[in-house]
Amino acid sequence: MRVSKGLLGALLVVSLAGCSGVNFHLGSVRDEPARPKVTGYGQEANLRAINGSAVFGKIRVIDRGSDDASMLVSMMNVPPGAYRIALHERPNCSSPNGFSAGPLWAPAGRDAGTMIPVQYINSEDRVGMTIRLSGVRTTGPNGVAGHSVVVYAGPRITPAQPDVPNQAIACGVFEAAQPLSF
Repeated sequence: MRVSKGLLGALLVVSLAGCSGVNFHLGSVRDEPARPKVTGYGQEANLRAINGSAVFGKIRVIDRGSDDASMLVSMMNVPPGAYRIALHERPNCSSPNGFSAGPLWAPAGRDAGTMIPVQYINSEDRVGMTIRLSGVRTTGPNGVAGHSVVVYAGPRITPAQPDVPNQAIACGVFEAAQPLSF
């Protein structure tokens, strides 16, 4: 059997392409469909330090049951003593003192100032805990999606004013949480 030089060249190109990372899209290869937006992993806020603190971490909210959620808190470099976590109206943490996050926010019928009680930390400067939030969801009218979270040093939630230092030490904006991938 004789093979023409043109056919031999084409076979060589195809076989080499199969051994390399190059994809020539020869007509039979389909593009992968776009992945749907992942849901069910809750909402997550990556915390960044504000007001000169060194606090960092994550806060994730996951739906539990029909009318409540769990808030998973993981933070480092938190000063010892009391601290507060509060949900805020705007998804914005661009200001150095949390002012851009706007006023406190809570679902209808809930008090934003007392919804999450005062928490305490010992001298280890690390927080890893779960808080149950009644009446809160991840999305929808009672959802944290489209809001931010601010962490305050001390037992009080202090109002923010532009360019005025306050007790806010970290801020994060809630976004759809993604599964871990390697």
